[in-house]
Amino acid sequence: MACAIFEFLGDVPMMDMFRNLGQSWVAKIFMILIALSFVMWGVSGYLLSGNSSSSTVATVNGQRISDAAFQKRLEETQARYNHVFGAAAAAKMAKENGFARDVLDGMIDNLLVATEASRLGLVVPEIALAKKVESIPSFQNKGVFSKSRYEKLLMANNMTPAQFEAMLRESMRLEQLQVIPQVMAMASDAEATRIWAWSQEYRDVSAAKLPATDFAAAAQPTEAEVVDYYHAHADQFQSPAQVQVRYVVLGPDHFVSKPPSPANAAASTSSATAAGRSAVSGHDRAEMAFQAQIENFKDRLFSNPDSLGAVAKAYDLKIEDSGVLTAGKVPSQGPFTDPKALAAAFSKAVLAGKNSNAVTLANGDLLAVHLLHYTPGSAQPLRAVEGSITARLTATKAEQLAKSKAQALLVAARRDHNVDMLTDHGTYPVRQYLDVTRHNGQGLDEAMLKAVFAAPAPAAGVPTMGMVKSADGYQVFAVTRVSAPSVAALNPKVGAQIRATLEEQRGRLLSAAYLKDLRRHAKVKINATQLARFSHES
Repeated sequence: MACAIFEFLGDVPMMDMFRNLGQSWVAKIFMILIALSFVMWGVSGYLLSGNSSSSTVATVNGQRISDAAFQKRLEETQARYNHVFGAAAAAKMAKENGFARDVLDGMIDNLLVATEASRLGLVVPEIALAKKVESIPSFQNKGVFSKSRYEKLLMANNMTPAQFEAMLRESMRLEQLQVIPQVMAMASDAEATRIWAWSQEYRDVSAAKLPATDFAAAAQPTEAEVVDYYHAHADQFQSPAQVQVRYVVLGPDHFVSKPPSPANAAASTSSATAAGRSAVSGHDRAEMAFQAQIENFKDRLFSNPDSLGAVAKAYDLKIEDSGVLTAGKVPSQGPFTDPKALAAAFSKAVLAGKNSNAVTLANGDLLAVHLLHYTPGSAQPLRAVEGSITARLTATKAEQLAKSKAQALLVAARRDHNVDMLTDHGTYPVRQYLDVTRHNGQGLDEAMLKAVFAAPAPAAGVPTMGMVKSADGYQVFAVTRVSAPSVAALNPKVGAQIRATLEEQRGRLLSAAYLKDLRRHAKVKINATQLARFSHES
């Protein structure tokens, strides 16, 4: 189980760093401690409980993962990386995209698995625990368990035997849940042999292309067909509406290291609030001040609907220009990359010249917009789009004609067992692809390669034929020869490696499916706003 949970570390470069650790007993004990701590973090009661004032970053079946617990997990993760890899490498790991989310997912998965283990009543006998400790090579001296070495190594890592054994016990308990996936993942020698033979197979292929462009002349639509298409798809030929708005954005950043403004002075005058302010971080104070002003912000928008001036003045906000926004087209940057913000710009209230409602953006900030200029959508005349309609109808019909021709050639060639008929008497030149493998298509595209190896081997000297849609039309093909290696040529060591790889892949898939199933049946809620904050800070 420790190995399965260890997977959350993620990408190959990070795992390479683990593999490249020295072979010293110090490095090995660090590895053990890291793996075990990943099992236990997020499971202990004190880590999950936090304190009464702590926010929650996630809940799992009603059990809270507090901000304090999550922060502690992030810090301890980086601290252990510092200890093993050095501060620079650890800092780089912590800044990787998705680091905070990966850590949180690890906590959630560990909690789900630990809860399941408890539900099933899994236990680890003392004698089994003792044997496990004694079997760890890092705690042995010349192959025999050394209590003094054991205690010395744990002391060097600020851990007592009781703490280490509690973590190891939990790891062993969770490993019991992996018995069924491990059994199901077993692979036989026969399976390894089939996979090897499958990978070593060679095929000779004859193929001919039928480009759709060859049928373009016969695919030209009539004038009536163009007109009918225009009317049937009128919505496709509309110039979209465009709007330009002014907007303001209010968020916690506007309350960082700023004295109370007239708008929020009333929220900060009580002595109780002033006394408690020193107990929280600057970011938390800004967040609380922001939360206290959300309703005031909305009220000012509603009370002064004809302008953003009042709300901008109250909170010292800059009124900005959106530039031209197009209906249904999300811009690449700015607040209107949020679909809710774009929808607000085209809302009835804004188009009527009023302020929008306050929109909560994905990062928790508030946005309000006011109309600057609006251009309604309009229908494009037929003459402006006639050319594009003609091209579209021609391409569609040409592809249909190419498909029909390919099917006719395939039927005739199969009937007469004659590969030459695929070329339509030389109209479509045939090309030979010799010694094609699954890993070397010799120039065949991916779709064709997949179809070629899905086709049965030729029987009684009759090639196997088929057709595939390509980027520019259709292809017809014939598999004329299949060469499979002798089973006797398989090196036993290679077979063992294939079997081990197959079992490892199966085990990973089964473990991932098991965790996915646990999460699907659990009530997991993640506070996206809080997680985004930690992601930014890490």
